Amino acid sequence: MTAVVCAIITNYKGQVFAARRAEGKPYEGYWEFPGGKLEEGELPEEALERELREELSVGIKKFTFLEAVEWSNKTGSFKLSAFVCKSDLEGIHLVDHDQWAWFEFEDLIDLEMMVADLAFLPHLERYLNA
Repeated sequence: MTAVVCAIITNYKGQVFAARRAEGKPYEGYWEFPGGKLEEGELPEEALERELREELSVGIKKFTFLEAVEWSNKTGSFKLSAFVCKSDLEGIHLVDHDQWAWFEFEDLIDLEMMVADLAFLPHLERYLNA
């Protein structure tokens, strides 16, 4: 099973960050929470910090575990762990994405999001309302 992490980033206005996968990338056009696969020997938080540097050129170091989901498709079996963090993403530079935006929570459901990321929305709603 491949371990994967994603960051659900909220800003100080309570909005949620999402980015759209660029043309030519797998799942192009889908919106997602940034993240990626763990490398050999990495802890989830270390992988997430590295992925955010690589994908968005931002340094975030404090994460809170939210939930994990497992799924399988034609490419394999995966376990995706979501972490929440707070940042206004100053100096963001996209690498794997062609658009990004801040969304109100209720607007996320209208996006064409990756299925695994959609699975986190009920957990995120409880987290935001706690």
